[in-house]
Amino acid sequence: MEIEPRLSFDKLTGALGRLKSAASLTTTFMTWVVTAPIWYMGLDTDIDTGLPVGLLVNVYAKYQWENYGAANEVSWDGYRLKVKYVVPMSELWGGKLSYAGFTNVDRGSDLGVLPNRTSYSIASSHILSLNYSHWRYAFAARYFHNGGQWEDGAGLNVGKGDFNMKSTGQGYYRVAGYNF
Repeated sequence: MEIEPRLSFDKLTGALGRLKSAASLTTTFMTWVVTAPIWYMGLDTDIDTGLPVGLLVNVYAKYQWENYGAANEVSWDGYRLKVKYVVPMSELWGGKLSYAGFTNVDRGSDLGVLPNRTSYSIASSHILSLNYSHWRYAFAARYFHNGGQWEDGAGLNVGKGDFNMKSTGQGYYRVAGYNF
């Protein structure tokens, strides 16, 4: 789950050149299966590209709560740069076709001091989406490098035998959703 409330300073500062919006941002991530909450807090801005392209850049500091005794537990633990973009493409079959994507670059984590872990990771998602008033269909491709800050190829055993971690690669997803 990802929640991204924004507190915008636009009414006080106005636009600053190509920066359409400047905001403070607090984001919380939580996993569904186990509770290992992470809090990202920082600044974001919408950038006027001069084209019909939406561009948002975020810079976060990361606070890690419980993390099963890991080196980064209950501490400020690195930072994230996130770039989001949306490109409207055309009308198709009565819906709106668009391309969207985001790239997260995480750096400076204390996990890098542990064996098989890294202090950085990258995830980049690219989504082709067909949107209707209530329905949405999408195909997504995702590239990840050191996903979850695990070193690619690290030999692990979490109680079910030895295996090598595959944390760099790509994944593909199909999505169908309903908007209320």
